[in-house]
Amino acid sequence: MNHLKLKFCLLFCIISMCLDANGQLKPVSNKQIAVRDSVLIYKIQGLKDFVKVADHWGDDTESYWAFEQANNILDSISDFSKYEESLARIYAATSYVSYGLSYFPSVIEASRQHHTGESNSFPKVGIKESSEIIIKDYNLPPNDTLYNVSRLEFLALYSMLYFYKAINLEKFEERILPNFDRSIAYDELFSHFSPQTAYRISSVLNMQVWYNYIVTCVQISHWENNEQAPDLEVMPWKEFIELASWHDNLTSDIEQYEKMDEETFHRIEVKAAYTQYIMLSQIAKNLAEVKKKSSDQKNNK
Repeated sequence: MNHLKLKFCLLFCIISMCLDANGQLKPVSNKQIAVRDSVLIYKIQGLKDFVKVADHWGDDTESYWAFEQANNILDSISDFSKYEESLARIYAATSYVSYGLSYFPSVIEASRQHHTGESNSFPKVGIKESSEIIIKDYNLPPNDTLYNVSRLEFLALYSMLYFYKAINLEKFEERILPNFDRSIAYDELFSHFSPQTAYRISSVLNMQVWYNYIVTCVQISHWENNEQAPDLEVMPWKEFIELASWHDNLTSDIEQYEKMDEETFHRIEVKAAYTQYIMLSQIAKNLAEVKKKSSDQKNNK
């Protein structure tokens, strides 16, 4: 077992013990757990689990290259004490994954536009546009660190928004596009609040966006694997619904984040990261099962 997986297993056990019967995080001191480490580990492990089977949706040479780049960036995160720098790398890796998933659909869309004319809808989809969603420069400048982390998070979220547009997701304008306004709010927030408060509010708004974007992928993978809608009364969907409500409640009182202590805010961060992890792992599980079914069918012919 490698170092990251061992550390992840230990932290998962500890954080599980920090959840009460209702799935709420119980008070926990910094001596009990390095909360920020767990945020990074959840995000990294979730992405790595997904990348292992992402070739089912991005099955071409360019996509393979993008997934490899994402994996390499995640593997380069070795010093968790450099928290903001690690987040920047995670966001860059996310953009490569989005590019890998979007490349072939972008080629198809570019071909369609060549024959029928370009679309004016946002965002514009094409081969050039797909390459522009990659975060190539994720080194943080010495100044305005929190602002630049929020900027990179926005770019990562935009890369996922682009992916859904590229695959022509049904009801894209209703299901995905409204989240864009929340994620782009970081720019205005940093002009009105202190860097710390602006970063917190931007992060909380984006927690909702991440949830909405990733759970949409979970739904797509579930349909492909089971050919029916999920039963919302059973796990893991029951937990997903409960976590959706938790995410919605995060923005009921924005002012609280200005005076909130660091430990309380970090506990919010870890629960949001845990949510992303379990959803990405569910996508990976569904796609792995789809790939196995496909392989079994080929072998039985």
